[in-house]
Amino acid sequence: MSGHDAAVFEFIERVETHASIDTLLDDLLEVVSGFGFQHMIYTGLPAGDASIATLVKTNRFPEDWWSRYVEGDYARSDAVCQQVFDKIEPFVWSEVDAERAAMDGAARVAGEAAEHGLADGYVVPLFSRDEWLSVMSFGGPDKILLSPRERGAVNLMAVYASSTIERRQSRHPRRARLTGREREVLLWTAAGKSCWDISVILNVSEQTIRFHTAQIRAKLNASNITHAVVRAIQQGEITLGQLADSLGDMG
Repeated sequence: MSGHDAAVFEFIERVETHASIDTLLDDLLEVVSGFGFQHMIYTGLPAGDASIATLVKTNRFPEDWWSRYVEGDYARSDAVCQQVFDKIEPFVWSEVDAERAAMDGAARVAGEAAEHGLADGYVVPLFSRDEWLSVMSFGGPDKILLSPRERGAVNLMAVYASSTIERRQSRHPRRARLTGREREVLLWTAAGKSCWDISVILNVSEQTIRFHTAQIRAKLNASNITHAVVRAIQQGEITLGQLADSLGDMG
């Protein structure tokens, strides 16, 4: 058994032992780093006028890239995303059909992705309980070269990881499904910090924080940030203890 094979089967044995989805993803990313990947996302794919932002299950893509991707509605011109609808089988991003790669905006999306450390990757289409078609997509800064055996290994890990995530999220359903970073931004905002303040604290762009704030209000159906805090507490997205701690950090 090769080193990759052993790592894959050891990961599968560990899947159910993780205390949280975050630690499961940490483990998955560590294993797939051996194949050249540094980032991943598990998300439904948007149909019609839907936004991909509301379909994300777990996201470990660079924050600045993801905010740009959502704000620019890049899923419509992303050749990889669009090819999944026609070719429901795993493929390396750079293997996308020439016709898809020539779509309006496709080259721009690919180029900007590369600037954010996502020059190439591998996408595994999956069927989930919430969306008829989802994907687990892995990306990295260099060209991806996978043997058929290695593709099978990544496919297997994606299936096991996604099914575990699905089961855990179904046991603890969330109406809003805020990400960890969105909760962090909400708590800092509740503490009186401006978007610029939070961008400095979290070491991201101010535009990214504004994007997170807009997403929080949209997910919670809140008219303003105070309303968002109330709804987040009501829905169990944040606790009163967390809010008290954030207010204690003011000044």
